[in-house]
Amino acid sequence: MWGRYTYELDWGEVVGLYQLTLPKEPPDGLGPTYNAAPTQMLPIIRPKDDGRELSLARLGLLPFANADADNTISADAETLRDDTTFRDSFIRRRCIVPATGWYDWKKNGAERQGPYYFRPAAKPLAFAGIWDVSKDDGGSALLSFAIVTTGAAPSVQPYHHRMPLILEATTFQQWMLGMPNEAAALMVPYAGAIEAWEVGADVSNVRNNRPELMERVSLSLLKSSTGHGIGLPTKRAAEAS
Repeated sequence: MWGRYTYELDWGEVVGLYQLTLPKEPPDGLGPTYNAAPTQMLPIIRPKDDGRELSLARLGLLPFANADADNTISADAETLRDDTTFRDSFIRRRCIVPATGWYDWKKNGAERQGPYYFRPAAKPLAFAGIWDVSKDDGGSALLSFAIVTTGAAPSVQPYHHRMPLILEATTFQQWMLGMPNEAAALMVPYAGAIEAWEVGADVSNVRNNRPELMERVSLSLLKSSTGHGIGLPTKRAAEAS
């Protein structure tokens, strides 16, 4: 299952795109990331008073009632309402996870191909998330989250059978503040356009975190063979391809 994604936004962009009201200054450690991975501290957005607040949280939900739970980076939309690991967070603690795309690998029998990068057309977009607060080894409060997943959209099915639950700006509030049945109505595969392309194997190493990770394999190979840097395709060019 996938577990890597990108967040290519600076503070001004995230404040404007997601209509943040808090905090007034970016949290320490916040910045664009090109290879977000489990256990990292990553941004989530939650309702706060009449606005929205961004906080850094650990990817990999640690439920307060069961902080020893494992394999909690994602919660299947089809089962989370009955899963004791996720059920309470879904009912009471839903968030959105700002993102710009994600990586995944294609299974071909026992072999794994890729990775591939997936970029939905929507902007802003967010993954649907759920959160909780437990305690770390030192006894301090630790905010953590999981990303909700659905079956794959038709454009993703050739690569993988699962994908993150994609939200657009018009559904952010319904996911975070709606009644559970209203949030559940959003748990369907994304209907918008999603572009996909193969990228280099450096994504597999979580220590790698640079924009070039998103380059198409053909661009990365050309860069290696010529010794010249090649920038990422522009969004306009990517949409035209």
